Amino acid sequence: MAAISSLGERETASVTAPAPDAAQHLLQFSTAYVPSAALWVAAELKVADLIGTGSKSVAELALSTNTNADALFRVLRLLAMVGIFTETAPRHFALTPTAELLRSDHPQSMRDTVVWLADPFHFNIAAELLHSVRTGEPTVEHVTGKPAFEYFPTNPVEFDRFHLAMTNLSAIAVGAALEAYDFSSFGTIVDLGGGHGFAICSILQKYPQLQGILFDLKDIVPGADKRICDLSLQNRCRTEYGDFFKAVPEGGDVYFMKHILHDWTDEQATTILRNCRRALQSKRNGKIVLLEFVVPPGNEPHPSKVIDIEMLFFPGGRERMEQEWRDLFAGAGFRLTRIVPTRSPFSVIEAEVA
Repeated sequence: MAAISSLGERETASVTAPAPDAAQHLLQFSTAYVPSAALWVAAELKVADLIGTGSKSVAELALSTNTNADALFRVLRLLAMVGIFTETAPRHFALTPTAELLRSDHPQSMRDTVVWLADPFHFNIAAELLHSVRTGEPTVEHVTGKPAFEYFPTNPVEFDRFHLAMTNLSAIAVGAALEAYDFSSFGTIVDLGGGHGFAICSILQKYPQLQGILFDLKDIVPGADKRICDLSLQNRCRTEYGDFFKAVPEGGDVYFMKHILHDWTDEQATTILRNCRRALQSKRNGKIVLLEFVVPPGNEPHPSKVIDIEMLFFPGGRERMEQEWRDLFAGAGFRLTRIVPTRSPFSVIEAEVA
């Protein structure tokens, strides 16, 4: 009996006492909201802009940001622990290469993206994820009572943060796409859901023979008009507004969408693609070019698997694996022809009329 009792105790111990690394792993993920909140504070206060190229004391930073010096120190100490900032002397901080991207003037600045993704509004949405898991419905509708793209226009602060974040992400994704994919064979590109025009303007600047049409909602296109004029592209690019669930502009050789179809369910995305197919019916070599995630199979780490939950939070869309992209195109009259990886996490996905 003693032997049996001893064995039972050993078995119980092996079950109830997990390896320290496993426990630490769970603890780290359980408290992941803490460094995320700290990062948002640093971005919102523009701490990286204030530090600049040297180092600054917490006392100076607290004075400039009208914050409590001790609380600010504790936030920066945490962010230094995870490699965002570095503590160069007691209570003095400098930027790491990661923190450089929090500077507003950095050409690949991600400050606006951080302010959007880590802001308190997102925390409130994330807290209700269980509702989406139980129902399959977007979390934002449960919290706000409205679909995401109806809610944002009624909340100017969140709407502005969203568009600034999308411009930040465009700087990363579009530059990488232009290195990987050749647009020179096209005559006219139509950018659906083109926002404030970063993507189409970047493409037109690289390919001077191209003409462009940017298509988005009525309240969005003035921002694109400004960028187009600022870059002296108004003779090569025009804007149109409307609803891509109803129709899209005709006349394009290629219909380009950056981070658009992941917002929508398969049924909604198919509607958009069928409208593109209709607009391309007179084009023998008409193409769709997307800039999107392609989710890798299995346990491979990839940011698409995080952003996929973001899609569940907000518009109710999803990130897709290669076969899911193939099936989506096939259902709308297209054939997937190429997936071109880029140096960013995003891929260029090309499809042609079937």
